[in-house]
Amino acid sequence: MRTALLIMSHSPQAYILLLDDGAVKHEVEGLNDNNTGLVYRASDVSHYVDYRGRRFRQRFYTGFDVHDGEIARWFVLTESDEAIANGLDVIQKFNELVRYLRRHYGYFEYCCVRHRQGDKRRINLHVVYFGTFIDHQVIEDWWWKNYASHRSKMGKVKNVKGQAWYLSKYLSGEDFERYYFSKGWVFPGWIGFSQWIKKEFGAYPKKEMLVELARISKAEREEHAWFGAYLWEAKNKTEVKVINLRCDIILEER
Repeated sequence: MRTALLIMSHSPQAYILLLDDGAVKHEVEGLNDNNTGLVYRASDVSHYVDYRGRRFRQRFYTGFDVHDGEIARWFVLTESDEAIANGLDVIQKFNELVRYLRRHYGYFEYCCVRHRQGDKRRINLHVVYFGTFIDHQVIEDWWWKNYASHRSKMGKVKNVKGQAWYLSKYLSGEDFERYYFSKGWVFPGWIGFSQWIKKEFGAYPKKEMLVELARISKAEREEHAWFGAYLWEAKNKTEVKVINLRCDIILEER
């Protein structure tokens, strides 16, 4: 016999049935494999040479779908010998810069790729952001004053796909350190939620599902069947195990 775990949403007409062999069976009124919000693919990620880059680009594109119609801009922050000699913390200073820009310019949601470059392995931060126009000199002056380093380049994102591939090339190099997305790149909790879906079902959520969740209110998001289950599990630090006996489930023997 196959065992099952039933996760209930706030609506009795919507639930997900997980099977012990890793399969996903949907017993939802009006719901089928075409609109579950899941992407099905091989679980053996060794077949994907550029797996980390693929995940980065998917997250990058999702942000552009969420912020559809907005202008995205990019800039690069460098690290000087003086900053290294003084033991300045680049992550701390970048976070301070973000707080400064949000305080003075409001809306600022970003993606940042951090890697080292050259013989001295200096840190470069490649930043793409959505928000109001910020004069390049503002960022240059702040970074020099607070990190004794320069902002090397700045411009508009004219080709989203080209920008995504350009940034993701750094992810496969030995000098790559980390990439970041701000909460508002999609919505607060979106990366943890995506990882939870992958852990539970073996597949990441479709971009369309994340965009839909990003465009509704926080309260509506918490009422959503999938995101609500994720929040419940995170809050209680235990796996979701909710059985609703009102539903008559019959599983065939294999």
